[in-house]
Amino acid sequence: MPDRLVTLNEVAQLLRVSRHTVQAWISPSSPNHRPEFAIMARHAGRKTVFIADEVTAWLNQRRGAVYSDNPAARTTYWRERFIAGRALLRGVLKAPERETSQLRSGFAGGLLALDAGPLLTWLSDGEGSAGLLAMVNRAEGLVLSVPLALWMMRRALRTPGRYAALRDFVLAQNIFELAPLNEGALMRAADLPASVSDISLQGYCCCLEAGAATFVTADRVLLKTPGLPVSGY
Repeated sequence: MPDRLVTLNEVAQLLRVSRHTVQAWISPSSPNHRPEFAIMARHAGRKTVFIADEVTAWLNQRRGAVYSDNPAARTTYWRERFIAGRALLRGVLKAPERETSQLRSGFAGGLLALDAGPLLTWLSDGEGSAGLLAMVNRAEGLVLSVPLALWMMRRALRTPGRYAALRDFVLAQNIFELAPLNEGALMRAADLPASVSDISLQGYCCCLEAGAATFVTADRVLLKTPGLPVSGY
């Protein structure tokens, strides 16, 4: 029985990434080029095709890395995806201002949670990206609140040319563990100052309830409140 061939679009659907992402993986000139993936690409006339079984085997191998009990294997997967997203929205938005007098960082490891400020700074490659990367390199994983993920998706709709790539970054590439808004998160909110911004309040409560060790933020009120596991960047 001959091998079943699948198109580039079908591969993108199978892997839950955009067509653009697959093209970047197979393009030698792309900074996101993946040689181990590109060798599966074949040309049939002007079309790029793949053998379905090879793609499935590659996907299963990657899933094994993501869900492995070996932390090193799991870390390699999400971190390289996160680094590849740096400057994804450069030129589309300006990095938010941050509180430079509150750059303390006591983060030594564990799960690292991101607020809207540091996430947008990373995506626009703004000032503070290097410090954020240093913390990410010490993290066991990244946490993002569901309210912030929804906010990012709504923002992405305003930039349709980048929507698919941003959707993949936030939702489809297993970079982030998503922290829901639940009763425990709501109870945490009662102990925070009323002047904390809504998106930071939701992010902090959701992510800490989900087990994050540190919440990285630009919210001045959170950063100046003693005793909270928060950090600037």
